[in-house]
This record gives sequence, structure tokens and C-alpha cells, in this order.
Amino acid sequence: MKDIHVLFINYNIRNDLRKALSSLNYILPRVNKVTVLDSHYPYLSSADSSLPFDIEYIDARHDLGTTLNTYIQDIESEYVLFLFTYELLTPAVDGTTLTLKDDKPIMTVYREGKELYEFPFMVKTSFLRNSPFLLEREVPFREVIFHSWLLKNRSSNVIILKEDVIEEIRKISNITTKEKLSFAYKLKKSSPVPISSAPTLSVMISNFNMEKFLSIAIQSCITQTVPFDQIVIVDDGSTDNSFKLLEKWKTHPNIQCFFKSNEGKAKALNYILPFITSDFVLELDSDDWLDPDAVLLIKNKLGTLPPNIAVLYGNWRYWNQNSIGEIEFSKIRQGKTINNREELLTYPFPLGPRIYRTSALMEGEGFPIIDFEEGRLYEDVSVLVQLFKKHKFLYENFTIYNVRKHDNSITKKNHSKWNDFRKFLT
Repeated sequence: MKDIHVLFINYNIRNDLRKALSSLNYILPRVNKVTVLDSHYPYLSSADSSLPFDIEYIDARHDLGTTLNTYIQDIESEYVLFLFTYELLTPAVDGTTLTLKDDKPIMTVYREGKELYEFPFMVKTSFLRNSPFLLEREVPFREVIFHSWLLKNRSSNVIILKEDVIEEIRKISNITTKEKLSFAYKLKKSSPVPISSAPTLSVMISNFNMEKFLSIAIQSCITQTVPFDQIVIVDDGSTDNSFKLLEKWKTHPNIQCFFKSNEGKAKALNYILPFITSDFVLELDSDDWLDPDAVLLIKNKLGTLPPNIAVLYGNWRYWNQNSIGEIEFSKIRQGKTINNREELLTYPFPLGPRIYRTSALMEGEGFPIIDFEEGRLYEDVSVLVQLFKKHKFLYENFTIYNVRKHDNSITKKNHSKWNDFRKFLT
């Protein structure tokens, strides 16, 4: 009874793929078809196999979520079995146990001490057709596609196999992989709702020509374990397809979208500032993203924040985007306490993430429009210098903000102007 279609996801090493393909011998009577969704196509497509089934290689470099959702519609087998990156089947797998009923259409594999590594293992094809995956352009990295899908569908009564039917080809020692999985795991952690007396918190996003990353930033705001009170977005006269993308988000009940001509980020943020009704507001760049528990952690800290604090800030988590669009973990930059103006101006990296007390921003008339570059650069430093004249800042050791370092970022393009800006301020 050949009723299983096997999908191999993210196998970037040819020899790993060969081993994983060979492990299908344990369920060979059930295997109807095998497909490799190749993120390095056509690098893996020439992998040899003497196995008695055909292997189809699909180019998944563009968008894995889109590719999966389209491809699954044409799968004829009753079940789809997923294997990921370092996984192969073990002799413990028993083809007779790989069966699902309509009331329990999803199977996962439990591995003690490996809670971070939970992915769908086998799913009824009919269920998959009606339950699409997020698109790759909506998540910071591919692993989140499967974790978020599993989280969304947990109410469908998942069967959890206790048998050791999967093992790792090699230990996952790569720090990037561990950081990605740690992030994905936060999506499924149940979190207590902060006390009702906690201050309200919004997020504001200014976008200019970041269509490629904007959905990831927005998605990270709406998939919080505790929701933002407001999500306010302004497009600063983008010339790419950002307008069309934001048009799709306008119907979301908790998102407000605004559009204006291009005048720089400071003016864009000032444009939406009057629409912020929350006690505090977090600034998020349109090419960055937040951890799923960001609102929960921030609100718990805001509940005890002294009234003279205008800005709460913490640490940054940095990621490098390589030439083929993949991101690699770089480091966590620990923040430090700012005691005076000189320490603010000599801070070794941008202070943040910045959670502003909204009333302090309003009192200071928002983000200053200075003469340097017509206020189009370093608005984050300008507003902090202004706020520091009357208020205090508070550093707390928390990390919820992910910075994407890439060649198209405005900061990177204008890095050479930083020293000139500091001289301007002094």
C-alpha cells in the first residue's frame, strides 16, 4: 500500500540527503513518491540514488511557503511525511504505526530533551490542502514556517509518537540553527497575560522601500503571545511594491496603515505620532523583527517603571543576511546604562530597542527635524538627545529585538556620515 509522499526540507549537504533517502528503506512498501524541496537548487539535484523510487527535485529558493502550498495541492498520496535538514528514519519506525484518522490528522515525534526541535512528522494530505503554511516572506527564517503551522493546528488533536523513529545525522552545533530554533520555540510557549493594570503598549513602523522584509516585521507584531494595543505603520513614499503589500494589511483589526510622500523617517514617525493612544510605544524598523514574547516581557517591565523614565531599552540580537538571502546569527550586543550626554553620544552602537513613554515624545514634539541631512539620518539619536535634556533612560537586561544587517539598510549605506553627525551635535 503505497500511500506516503515524503518531502525532504532544507537538506543542504548532499551526503546527508543520501543517508536520509536510504533510510526510507524502512518504510519502502508505503512510499509512493519522494520530493526534495531544494533551497540550493540545482546543487542537490544531481544526488545519486539507487533506491527503487523516483526523486523529484523542486526549486524552493524563491519562497518555501509558496512552493509547499502550491505543490501540496497536487499530491495524490493519502499522507505526507516530512523530514528536515539533519533527520533520517531509524529501524524503530514501523510502517503499520504510521496511520492517521480524520479526527487526528497530524503526527509529531516526541524526543526527550529536544523540545526545540518539534516539527510536523506526518500529516493527512487532505488536511494540508486546507491548512496552508505561512509564506517565507512572512517569517524571518524557514524553520518558523513549520513551528507556526504546528502551533496553529494543535487544536486538531495531534498524535505524538513516543518511539525513536527519527535520529539526527549529526549533532546540531551550529549557533545559528540553535538561535533560530530557540526563536521558533517561543511561538508555542503559553504565557500568562500581564496584569490588567499594566501600561498599554503600541508599536510604530516607518517603511521606505523594504517590501522584501516588511511582512516579516508586521507578522512578528501580530504573532505575539500577548498582543500589542496598537500596530501603527506609515509608508514614507516607497517606490517599490510596499503600497500593495500594506493595502492587504489594512483590513487587520489591530493595524492602522498610513501613506505619505517621502520626507524621511523623522517626519514619517511624526506623521503617525498623533494616532498613538497607548502609554508607551516601541519603534520597530521595517527590516527587523521582534521575538514572539516581546510584548509580554516589555509590559511586565513597564508595570514597575519609575515615572521619570522616558525611554526603556535593552539589548540587540544581530543577524547577518548573506548574498543568497539567508540569515546567520551574529551576536547579542549587551546594552549599558547611560548616565550623561557624553555617554549617549559615545554609545558603541544604536541605543535600543527603544520603548518611548508616549507623553514624553508628545511633549517634545516628536522626532526633531534637524539641519543635518534635512533630518533624514540618525533620527533615533536626535530624539534621544532631545529627551535626555529633561528625562532619564533605563537599561534592563532583556533581548527581544532582532536586527537584520544587510547591504540595503539606510544605516549601512550612510555609515561614513556618523562622525560628521556627531560633530554636528557637539
